Amino acid sequence: MTLGEKIRQRRRELGLTQREVAGEDVTRNLICRIERGDCLPSLDTLQKIARALSVPVAYLLSEEDDFAAFAAWDALPAIRQNYAAGHYADCLSVIGKLPAEAVRDEVAYLAAVASLGLAERALKDGKLKSIPDHLDRAKEYAEKTVLPTDWLLARSELCRAVAKCPETPRWEIKRDEYLSHAEKAIGYNTYLYLSDDAGIVCDREAVKLHRQARDLIAKRSYREALSVLLSLEEMKSTGELDPYFLYRVYSDTETCCRELGDFEMAYRYSSKRVSLLREFRE
Repeated sequence: MTLGEKIRQRRRELGLTQREVAGEDVTRNLICRIERGDCLPSLDTLQKIARALSVPVAYLLSEEDDFAAFAAWDALPAIRQNYAAGHYADCLSVIGKLPAEAVRDEVAYLAAVASLGLAERALKDGKLKSIPDHLDRAKEYAEKTVLPTDWLLARSELCRAVAKCPETPRWEIKRDEYLSHAEKAIGYNTYLYLSDDAGIVCDREAVKLHRQARDLIAKRSYREALSVLLSLEEMKSTGELDPYFLYRVYSDTETCCRELGDFEMAYRYSSKRVSLLREFRE
């Protein structure tokens, strides 16, 4: 896009006439000729045009066609610097001066995290009144980025609960919403399952059933454990059992069948387990 085309595009975006861009110091005819590409403006004229169009001269001289993208790119160093230093308000101040369409992806992500940072700082300082506004902004910015924000939304829910009722915040937590975001953010159900940490409550039904089966195996109640494991296998079609989970179910089912003397069934589940293991390594 040429300099003249960029001036025309930006002028039309703002709904300005050539006369309004020209102002008192530049003629409308000159603006017309510049837009057509018939002449190049002097630096002084270019500065006046840039002020009228609310853009930096650097944008008009750059190869970037999208002003919003240019504005975001130009502001990112200051945004990152303020964020890294923990100057969240300053970070948001820089972002607030950008055109709305420039606040997306990394800019929106940093704005969301900075807003959460202000909310958590207010929580730490006991200034709960300002927290809802910070969290509303964090959520609004989070919706404008393709970067992962589940961790942010989970922590936001904890802040929101305390701000709403500092006396009994636990009753204010939107439990299902928090757990959904937390699972996506950190995979805690996967951690609990891999670590066999029975000391932490897990809401995933499949995990609870498998824990129950393993407790029964530990008590040598193999028949009862087998019943639970077979019901677990039936959940395979729901998509709740990932391959590794299914591998462990097959292993425990094989153990129960062997202990019960059903070697044919034990062999069947051993084959299923080995088949899965082979797929893992392909």
